[in-house]
Amino acid sequence: MKGMAGRQKNILSYDSEYLSTDTGKSLKRYRARFTLATVFLLLVSAIICDEEVYGMAKKKHVVLLGASVGHAWNIEALPDRLKQAGPVQDYSFEFVGDYQFDKTMTLKSILARKQNKPDTIIIKECAAYFPGEFEQYQALVKGWIKECKDAAVIPIPTTVVPVAKATSLKAIVKDLLKPLLGKASSTQRLEALLQYNDWIRSYTKQEGLALLDLEKTLRTSEADRRLREDLHSGDGLHLNGQAYGLLDQIVMPVLNEAFSKK
Repeated sequence: MKGMAGRQKNILSYDSEYLSTDTGKSLKRYRARFTLATVFLLLVSAIICDEEVYGMAKKKHVVLLGASVGHAWNIEALPDRLKQAGPVQDYSFEFVGDYQFDKTMTLKSILARKQNKPDTIIIKECAAYFPGEFEQYQALVKGWIKECKDAAVIPIPTTVVPVAKATSLKAIVKDLLKPLLGKASSTQRLEALLQYNDWIRSYTKQEGLALLDLEKTLRTSEADRRLREDLHSGDGLHLNGQAYGLLDQIVMPVLNEAFSKK
């Protein structure tokens, strides 16, 4: 009887050990599956959160890189000014200022962002930087476009807003004296920036890029490419509210074109 009892005790002990081992393996498998499922859900959530914000598609972020004329545009408020519930509401806008032609360092810092990285950058130059080193300007713009493409950000170059013709006697005399003081007259400035505009149109077409053509929108006519007299703030260079109202109207068609090309 004692032998039988001992054998039963051994069997029970073996069964208990077996069950304990089997349960341990099951728990390990369960934990592994739970961990994999958790990682999967986190990845899916990250993707969804990146594409959607509170159930809505994530807005495409547009950065306008420019100087004083770009700053005065107040492009951040563009959706409010257009007052549409349509495509413009799918975008957010931001101005970043760099008050010189060479915007390389500022562009690099924008492209290096971890947060609020733009989907597209509008690269705008001002008439104040003309005349200048035309070949250097070309090389810089080509480099910026390449950097944007390498960073998977859509570059949108612009033409330069033209300057107005001096009309008052004071403005005419001042304009005539500028070359004597080593400064560019309005005519010299206009000729230089129009050369740049003709080139940027040709280059963007060659590269298959969308172009924000500010000159075409604000010039007097195709034959007279000076800034319209009713669109500047009085100095023949900076824009007034009416001019910015016209520029507001051309932004969305160009953005739609840029993203359709992508």
